[in-house]
Amino acid sequence: MKPLPFILLLLLLPLTAVPAQVTMSASSQTATIAEHIDLRLVVRTDGAIDSIDIKVTDGAYEIIGRSKRPMLKAPGVTTFEEIITIAFFKTGEFNVGPFAVELLPQRGDPEHEQTGQLTIRIRSLLSESDRDIKPLKELLVMRGDPRHLLKYAAGFVLLLLLGVLLWFLLKKMQQKRLAETAPLLAPEIELEMRIRELRQKNLPQLGEFRQFFISLSDMIKHFIERAYEFNAADFTTVETVEQLKNSEKDGEILVHMETLFRQADLVKFARQVPEKETVDVVFQMIAALIKKHKNRRETAMAEAHVQTGR
Repeated sequence: MKPLPFILLLLLLPLTAVPAQVTMSASSQTATIAEHIDLRLVVRTDGAIDSIDIKVTDGAYEIIGRSKRPMLKAPGVTTFEEIITIAFFKTGEFNVGPFAVELLPQRGDPEHEQTGQLTIRIRSLLSESDRDIKPLKELLVMRGDPRHLLKYAAGFVLLLLLGVLLWFLLKKMQQKRLAETAPLLAPEIELEMRIRELRQKNLPQLGEFRQFFISLSDMIKHFIERAYEFNAADFTTVETVEQLKNSEKDGEILVHMETLFRQADLVKFARQVPEKETVDVVFQMIAALIKKHKNRRETAMAEAHVQTGR
C-alpha cells in the first residue's frame, strides 16, 4: 500500500462526524418507597453540538430534582452529563425511560437520540426476609368475659363527670359572690376608666381609626344604658339623640353626644379618616361629659346628706 492514500485517509478521519453515544444508569436498581434514586445520563457527541435537552416522560415516579454537570470538551468529542433525581411512592417493578434526547448544534437543525430503558424495583420498608412484627412481651391471657370491666369504666367516667360539674359550680358560685361583694362603679367613673384604657392603646396613632371609633361608640352606648336606662345599642344615632332629649335637659351634653355619634358613623361607615385635631376634640367632649355627670352626682349626694341630717 502506498503511503500517500494512507495519509489522506488519516487526515479525513477527524472530519467524519462522531455518532452520539447516550447512556443512562441508576444509583440503585432496588429502592424503598420515597427513597431518592439518581439517574445519570451521559451523552457523548462531536464538537459541533453546543447543548442537549433531555425530555423526561411521565411515569410512576416523581421528579425530585435535576442537575446538569459541567460540559467536558476533548478534541472532536463533547461530553454532557445530567443527574435526574426521582422517587417512587408505591411498590412494584417500574420501567424508567426511554427519554428523548435533543442534540442542539451551534448551526443547523437539531439531532435526536434516546436513552435506553431501566427497570427499578420498589419495595416496602420491610424486606422479604423480615417477619411480622411481634409484641415485645407475651400477651396477657384474660380469662372469663372481659365485659364485666365495663361497670368499673362507667363508674370511673361518672365520677370524672361529677368532679368536673362540681368544679364548674364552685367556680360559678365564687364569681357570683365576687360580683355581689364588689360595688358597681358610677357610670361616669366606669366610662372614665374605659376611655383611659382606650387611649393607652394608641389606635389613632397606629392608623386604626375605625377600630377606635367602634370601641368608643360601644363605651358611650354602655354609659347611656347605665346613666339614662335605655339600650342605645338598639337605636340609630338619630333615635338615640331623640331618646336622650326625653331625660337629658343639658343642651351641651346633647350636642356632645350627637357630635360623637355622627363622627363615629362617618369613620365606621363612610370610611372617613379624621384629622388629629378631631380626635383631640373627641376626648375633650368626653372629658366635659364626664365632669358634668360627676358634678351632678356630687350635688345629689350633698343634698341627700343635708336632708338626712335634718
